[in-house]
Amino acid sequence: MNNYFAILQIHEDSTRDDIQKAYRRLAKQYHPDVNKSPDAHEKFCEITEAYEFLMNHWPLHVGRYANRTSYEQKYNEYRQTDDYERFRREVRERAHQQAKMRYEKFKKQHEAFQESGIDDIVLLLKILIRTGSVLLFFFLFLLPVYLVLRNNWRFLFMAIVTWPLAGLLVWNFYNKRKNYFLPGEFYYSPDRIKHLYTDIHSSNQHCFFCPSKIADSKPYKLDLLKLKEVKFSSGGYRQHTVNFVNQNISILIPRSQKAFIIHSINILIKLLSIFCCLFFLGISSIVWRFIIGMALGGVLSKLHLTISRTKSNVTYLISYGLVFRVIIWIFCVILVSRFYTRPFDIFTNDFIRFTITAIVLFDSFLMQLVNLILGKYSSKPISLQFPETANRFNEGYIVYNDIPAISVVYPLFKWIFG
Repeated sequence: MNNYFAILQIHEDSTRDDIQKAYRRLAKQYHPDVNKSPDAHEKFCEITEAYEFLMNHWPLHVGRYANRTSYEQKYNEYRQTDDYERFRREVRERAHQQAKMRYEKFKKQHEAFQESGIDDIVLLLKILIRTGSVLLFFFLFLLPVYLVLRNNWRFLFMAIVTWPLAGLLVWNFYNKRKNYFLPGEFYYSPDRIKHLYTDIHSSNQHCFFCPSKIADSKPYKLDLLKLKEVKFSSGGYRQHTVNFVNQNISILIPRSQKAFIIHSINILIKLLSIFCCLFFLGISSIVWRFIIGMALGGVLSKLHLTISRTKSNVTYLISYGLVFRVIIWIFCVILVSRFYTRPFDIFTNDFIRFTITAIVLFDSFLMQLVNLILGKYSSKPISLQFPETANRFNEGYIVYNDIPAISVVYPLFKWIFG
């Protein structure tokens, strides 16, 4: 017999609130989207059945016998009724539909995440970090030996610190030895990349970015959101949480194969500009090397778009509010910098660390102030947009929430990678 109280891991005297709390806790634990064990789906349906029974049928059908019969007797009595099997069938069907529906949504979101390329970037960084860990192992293991041979045997005591650290790296390598250097598969394999640039999609629409071309490539997907509610909860000292409840939409902007190729080349132009300025530009300040790299990438990509007669796919990021914030932060960086002309060089003082931290953490507050000053024009793009996109911006939709770090990192990432 299924003891529904036991399934939910609660006592038979539990209240309706206790039942709801237990269900939410166990449903999160055993939902197929989260729990990948083979019996997770069945366990989720069992939990849902127990919750539905205790919330809807237990007080109605058997609760009145609570003072003179045990739970098992009451449950067996209810099993003899005509509606028990119907109830059980309906509940399990709803649970299966709920699990399937959420899994399909999760699957679509995961595929969209993979198509964005972020998954591959994370995987590449993981491979680089693991490769660097191997080099770090050899450094930690050989450093005491090198110092002993080069200087004095007393340096061997450094092994007390370096060799245990090297041992941890070996232990980590041993645990992940089967797929250490390739912890996953890249979504964008050579064949998939080839199809991206060669597959032609039939369409009657004209490309928004190249109006003279037919939109025969995959459309450019733009995700927008509108803030519906901010939920704040406090559980005492240092236990505060804030959740943003958004209404999300996706806009598919028709794009031609030519525009797709031009936009892809622009990504390389921006990355190469930033990389070359960071490593080859003869300026002392790494912050200014990065800023100049971004500016150079913007100029070169704009020149490339002009020559190819193609519109940029990231103009929706360039709003009045963003331009105002960039001017403010550049001015702050200038205040902590020293400029020399002969020879040309730029230095930053120790306050640059505070300035960069302030940009990352307090840009969202500046964004709120700009929104207050500029109103609806704060998030409105400066240049002409796709008609549906322009309508959504007029309705109050935005590109990203004003959250610390996100308000800086997200537009920067989207500007580079499109």
